Amino acid sequence: MCMELDIKGFSLDRTLDAGQIFAFFKEKEHWYSFIDKPIALKQTGSKLEIMGAGKSEIKELLGLNDNIEEVKAEIDKDDFIDKAIRYSGSLRVVKSGLWPATLGFILSIQSNINLILKRIKAMSRFYGNDGEINGMPIKSFPSFDVIYSKGYAALKRFKLGFRTKFVFSAAEYFYRNEISDKFTKEQISRNLFDIDGVGEKVLDCILLYGLHDLSSFPMDVWISRTLSLYYGRILKNAKNYRDKRKAMTDYFGRYAGYAQLFIYDYSRLNSIRSKI
Repeated sequence: MCMELDIKGFSLDRTLDAGQIFAFFKEKEHWYSFIDKPIALKQTGSKLEIMGAGKSEIKELLGLNDNIEEVKAEIDKDDFIDKAIRYSGSLRVVKSGLWPATLGFILSIQSNINLILKRIKAMSRFYGNDGEINGMPIKSFPSFDVIYSKGYAALKRFKLGFRTKFVFSAAEYFYRNEISDKFTKEQISRNLFDIDGVGEKVLDCILLYGLHDLSSFPMDVWISRTLSLYYGRILKNAKNYRDKRKAMTDYFGRYAGYAQLFIYDYSRLNSIRSKI
């Protein structure tokens, strides 16, 4: 069954290709994903074609319930973010889910988007279940229980380097412990910090892009470079990651996560040294 969703000021391609979610791949005009079930998405102008899922589910996944005009108005506090908003304003912060975000951002440590996607695709071929939608055979996203049950040795075939032990630690933790997006932010944070490889930055990525906590502000190399160039006045007293994050969330407010996404996207796709 196929249904359509009216959208405005939104880019499916830009949103799913922005390095915030790693459970989708594109084939011709459609984006495909298989976590709980196979889904297919296609944008044509202001119409979003949906297969395999309901409208409310997709709106939550893609951040389409966010009041984007209110978001933009609240974070538009300086010339640089204004330019980033105008360049990247068709993006939305996704809600990919707790496990998909945990695996994806553990794999992101000292890596890049293309390599993360390549590794997850290879892992899906080995660990995933078979599915099909829109005539497209598709493998499911690698689940923590299957990764754990097949053992540490099997994980080595993907050549993840030091990330191998992190991925297995995450799979084992999710397998042995109850952890849910229904927990409070503090409970989730305490749980995730017990996983090897989950530090402040990875946690912030999981909170923002996995759980849609729009107050989170992850800082990777792209963000850090941009902040040093354009937000030195905000960060002048910040001595560590936590200080910097607090300074930026205090500055941008409750929608700091959107500021982070727009800054990241703009900085990644343009020279961060370009002048306003």
